[in-house]
Amino acid sequence: MNKTINFAKRNFKELLRDPLMYVFCLGFPIAMLFLFFFINKYSGGNTPTFEVKSLTPGIIVFSYSFIMLTLALIVSKDRQTFFLKRLYSSPMKDYDFILGYAIVGFIIGILQTIICLLTAFIIALISKVEFIALPNVLLLFVTNLPILILNICLGILFGTAFNDKSAPGICSIFISLSGILGGCWMPLETMGGFETFCKFLPFYPSVYLGRITSGATNALKVLYKFDGYAVVAITTIFVYMIASVILTIFTFKKNMVSDK
Repeated sequence: MNKTINFAKRNFKELLRDPLMYVFCLGFPIAMLFLFFFINKYSGGNTPTFEVKSLTPGIIVFSYSFIMLTLALIVSKDRQTFFLKRLYSSPMKDYDFILGYAIVGFIIGILQTIICLLTAFIIALISKVEFIALPNVLLLFVTNLPILILNICLGILFGTAFNDKSAPGICSIFISLSGILGGCWMPLETMGGFETFCKFLPFYPSVYLGRITSGATNALKVLYKFDGYAVVAITTIFVYMIASVILTIFTFKKNMVSDK
């Protein structure tokens, strides 16, 4: 376990030296929350998706996609610089490497969630609207764990399977898909068949469950409730999460053997 912790510390220090981590993982979600707040305010406040309680879960889910990008970059760079190959001769096991990267991604994800919630709280104070209740805030952390784990695994997977030039491009596709197909700031509930398609991807179910947890107001309170689809959403995101964990472990082990 000490080997895993030491490796995680090294990875965390590497990320702290990277300015992109502060821009995308921390700064970008804050900017988006304020951006959509002002758009909603100066457009008459007629967009329920942009309200604090409904927007916050979407931005949190979207922000996790940048963890995928960050981990893909560090893993691919470690492979390209032969850092990992040198470590393969050490007593470290494959799970030490995977957990060493995953722990860092998990810490960043928790920080992102806290920062998004604090920003949303400030916006709620400014706009004088009701914020998410404290028990629901705590439950939101739990609700978001599957999509966080999914993004962590995808980051390690892409960093393992692609080089440091290809991995960011692949991740950018998934970042776009997360925002568009997740309904993070788009009213998918008005798009009929397109919403049905998105329901069976991992992004929209996570946003859907987050909005149930946060208690989305007004029109969205009717649309986002614990119904039959909520059960399907839970099943869907867990299937994607488990599949990503298995695929990441398999790919990392395979590359570890070939690199040795």
